[in-house]
Amino acid sequence: MYQFLSYLSFYFQATNQHGVHSPFVYDYVTKCLYKKSDFRLPVSLKILVKSLYYFECATVGLFHEKTVTEEKIKNVCPDISFTLTKSDAFYTAIENLEFEEIKPSQLQNDTVLVVNSIHRSATNFKKWEALKGLPQVSVTLDLFYCGVVFFRKEQVTEHFKIRI
Repeated sequence: MYQFLSYLSFYFQATNQHGVHSPFVYDYVTKCLYKKSDFRLPVSLKILVKSLYYFECATVGLFHEKTVTEEKIKNVCPDISFTLTKSDAFYTAIENLEFEEIKPSQLQNDTVLVVNSIHRSATNFKKWEALKGLPQVSVTLDLFYCGVVFFRKEQVTEHFKIRI
């Protein structure tokens, strides 16, 4: 029931690319998230893979989602390597994420973090809200199925809800 009510709230608050006033986020939404793909993956993994290609990432870090997720990513991104130190991208489910795992030494300016299941429960959503409040976080996109977090130092702190 929580997920359904959360979706209704999200749907009426979210916008598409026309409600985005950040050039960086607008380009990411239009050239990456809205781009059609043939990947047969769950939505959050599809967003991760699209982001890996869009940002030309060479490394990805997986918190707690090792074997199956790694295989799925390797099937569509054979050149990607997996590491937890200074990755271009990170992926995890919000319920598995411990904020201590996000160390500033691991983050580059263009690091992207894709967080799955942010609207699955009230607890997950509270954790998402806490993640958005971390000082190193500059831009977040709530896509309902998952959240995307950026750590860009030159970017003004902004939070978006985008329908995909």
